[in-house]
Amino acid sequence: MGLLDFIFTNICHFCESAINEDNVCKPCLAKIRYIQDRAVCSRCGMPFGFYNLSFSSEYCGHLCGRCISGGYLFDMARSVAYYEGILRDMLHEFKYRGVLQLSRVLSHILIYNYPVEFDPVDVVIPVPLHLRKLRHREYNQVAVLGQELSKYIGSSFDPFVLRKQYDTRPQFEMKSERERRRNVRGTFVIEDLCRIKGKSVLLLDDVFTTGSTLNECTGVLLKAGAGRVQVLTLMRTVH
Repeated sequence: MGLLDFIFTNICHFCESAINEDNVCKPCLAKIRYIQDRAVCSRCGMPFGFYNLSFSSEYCGHLCGRCISGGYLFDMARSVAYYEGILRDMLHEFKYRGVLQLSRVLSHILIYNYPVEFDPVDVVIPVPLHLRKLRHREYNQVAVLGQELSKYIGSSFDPFVLRKQYDTRPQFEMKSERERRRNVRGTFVIEDLCRIKGKSVLLLDDVFTTGSTLNECTGVLLKAGAGRVQVLTLMRTVH
């Protein structure tokens, strides 16, 4: 490292230690708790709470109680990490405070942990924001991440085919899953059926909570003629 490199070394956005690239240091990134280390529901990706290494053969293909009873329309959903700690803080800085520099490291986290079990994808579609919210934030954080991810997996990227026509209340304000489902029912529409007909869709969002928004989007995509829908989120809440 030269003198100028030392003087102008980047600072970690969270602990203020010196770093050479990105905006988050390796010790902070090491605190992320990844779900891929855990056994998960083969359908919705909910972690079962134990490590996958010693239980992988015994629990391969098992479903959680929610998926056994039905309800999800997507073929498969996976989340990279738990909704907690440093990764949650990174998302909030990127999503609500306009720290766009964090898009690089968040995109890399998605790319480096892309599920190997996913089938080939024709098009990546981010969960859209309502126009009013998009104007307020100035960007859709999921669309920013999806553009980089689509390049990595070699698929097309279409942030406009799915549109949110109503500005609903934030899902985190809903106390029950029933309220969440009601809140987003009929909210999403397809702009052009030809753009997804028969295609394998990867639906992308930042957080999987109850899956109500993702399920609603999936239903609209399938009704419009999508061949199949797989879901990927950066994080997942576990109740």
